[in-house]
This record gives sequence, C-alpha cells and structure tokens, in this order.
Amino acid sequence: MERNETEKLIRELIKIKNKIMAKVKFYDVDKKERIRVIGELYEVIAELKSKDEVFKFLFGLFTPSEVLMIARRIQIAKMLLDDKSYEEIGKRLGVSHQTTRKVEHWLKSDEERMKLIDIKLEKIKKKNKASKNRGYYYESLLDRYPGHRFLKELFGD
Repeated sequence: MERNETEKLIRELIKIKNKIMAKVKFYDVDKKERIRVIGELYEVIAELKSKDEVFKFLFGLFTPSEVLMIARRIQIAKMLLDDKSYEEIGKRLGVSHQTTRKVEHWLKSDEERMKLIDIKLEKIKKKNKASKNRGYYYESLLDRYPGHRFLKELFGD
C-alpha cells in the first residue's frame, strides 16, 4: 500500500467512525465479517510508516481513553518483563489485577511474542538513551510536537 493510499484509508476510516460509533459486541458480528474487518485493521496498521501517521491513526479513530487503555497494556507488559509485582503495577498505572493477569497471560502464552516485545522495548530504551545523549530527548512522542503536548497534560503525565 502506498503512503497516499494509507492516508486516504485513514481519512475514510475516521469519517466512518464519526458517523457510526455504536458499541458492538464481538460475537454479535458474523465470524467472516470479524475476520475481514480485523484483517483490514492489521493491514492498515502494518502500512503506517511514521510515528506521526500512527499518532493520526490512533487519535483519529479512537478516543483518548481508548488509546490510553492500549498504552497502559503495553506499560503493563513492560513492567511484567521488568519483574514488577501486580501490586506495584496496579498502584503505578491504576489498573486491576485482572487486567494485569490478562496481559501476563497474553505475554506468556507465546514465548516468541514475549521475546519480540522485550526486544522492541529494549530497542526503544536504547533509542531514548541515544536521543538523551544528543541533547533532544523526549520523554514521549507527546513531548516532541507542540501540538500534541495538550494530550500529555490531558493524561496527567
């Protein structure tokens, strides 16, 4: 998929989201339809080329609360990989033991997945450390762009 096609698809998905955003129960949707639409979601995500495209995609299609929910699960995985306790995770992120258990099960159910997540998080850590050494370290993507800082304030970071 070309960059313009990806951006066009993102804009179309945002328009659709804005028209109809009723909650849908997973099993109320036909299995073939679920597979098709989730497959298309995977394809769109895989085609995103930059952090800015990912940002526009996530905050265009999802509410800030939904994005935060996804981000918290990533933080839970990160803390689990750092051998943090359920109590510490719950206290720091404000999540339940059930959510932490669910993420832990997801991580441990596939050893390759766990290794991949660990590698990705290490890569991010090294990249952040290198950026810090160059003098323009951003704690998060929300610090990098002035127009996005309001989201950081919204989330209370």
